[in-house]
Amino acid sequence: MAGSKLGGIVFLVILSSIMFGFFKKKEFKDISQYPDTWTIGQAVREGKPIFIRTRSGLNDAVGHPNYPFQIGVAVPLLTPTKDGLTTNEEAEVLGKIEDNLNQTLSQKSEAVEAMVITTNGMREFMFYASEWKPEYFEKEVKSVEPMGHELQFMMQHDPKWKTFQQFSPK
Repeated sequence: MAGSKLGGIVFLVILSSIMFGFFKKKEFKDISQYPDTWTIGQAVREGKPIFIRTRSGLNDAVGHPNYPFQIGVAVPLLTPTKDGLTTNEEAEVLGKIEDNLNQTLSQKSEAVEAMVITTNGMREFMFYASEWKPEYFEKEVKSVEPMGHELQFMMQHDPKWKTFQQFSPK
């Protein structure tokens, strides 16, 4: 008898959880449906200033199952300030590189730009990609005119978007 009461209670807890959505899976929209809004933040990391521009419109897309791979394109600065940041002139050139990377990697919704980090003589553009195709994406990155800069490529599995969450304002 005690066993059947316990079983009934467990059944009611499970049924209530289903009814009230406790086990409900997060639903994601098509990546193009998220707003193209950005947030800028500043902090100090290891004694150096760090500027972070985050596509805050992707906050609800964190962990999007169709974009589990992070792409990073690091660009060493040619003329960093004494604090390791960009000059206005170099920032203009990096803006053009970013536009070209975004156009190249985001075509056909294969990747989405999520963040830009500038610190310690480096600017990194971060994307989330739909497929694990490092050779393909590296080739796409290398097809972008570097405008005198070196474009360094990396790709890693980041299905929960931990890197984005680490730097994104909550």
